[in-house]
Amino acid sequence: MAKFCTKCGKKLVDGQPCDCEKKEKKEVKETVEAEVVSNSANEIVNDYLDVVKGIFVKPMDTMKKYAKNSKFVLALVMLGINVIVFGLFVYIFAGKSVNLIARLSGYGSLLRNYNVDVPISVFFYAVLLMAVFFFCLGGLLHFFCGTIMKKDSDFKSIMALLGVNAVFTTITTLVATICMLINVWLAIFVLAIAGIIFLLNIYHGFTELSKIDKNKMNYVFTSAYAITLFLVCYILPKIFS
Repeated sequence: MAKFCTKCGKKLVDGQPCDCEKKEKKEVKETVEAEVVSNSANEIVNDYLDVVKGIFVKPMDTMKKYAKNSKFVLALVMLGINVIVFGLFVYIFAGKSVNLIARLSGYGSLLRNYNVDVPISVFFYAVLLMAVFFFCLGGLLHFFCGTIMKKDSDFKSIMALLGVNAVFTTITTLVATICMLINVWLAIFVLAIAGIIFLLNIYHGFTELSKIDKNKMNYVFTSAYAITLFLVCYILPKIFS
């Protein structure tokens, strides 16, 4: 007498178990995986918006909340957006700078109607410089904290710290880009102030994250930052020249 599956009603062959359960498990697994990916994307967007609000209102609380190993993917997204925005700023500024130099040198009237075609390579070079800056600074802070100071250090957490503060510079760089339409000097001023606040936030955030003695933190942070600037501003241009 033929037997049938009690779940799907399919005829069983030689008493072998029905494969409907395997199919159901596979479908459930695929559904769960799809939901996880979807939730991760939504989580990143929500976290990013939360950082945008928090980094201006409660910077230290925001850094403590998001400067974690588990937020490394979010950090890469935040850093990626920042380097692209910075690249756009440099690309636009490169065209404006010719008129600025002309005015400073007294030849502004001669170049008033002169348009500069800035190569797109300027954008990619600026993006590369900023990306190298973030990863060098993060790597050196990790090295000094873990190897030199013998403290527990996590590279992903440090990059998350940089990513959170990169959101601050992303917003301020966009503001500086808008200001450039009004006055180039105003854009430079906004970017300079934003850079100072960025470094102060990184300094205080890294102090909390690393637990390094405050008497030694100045030397650790200054060394890491100085080496990073040397690599980005001197070594890297030498490589691409």
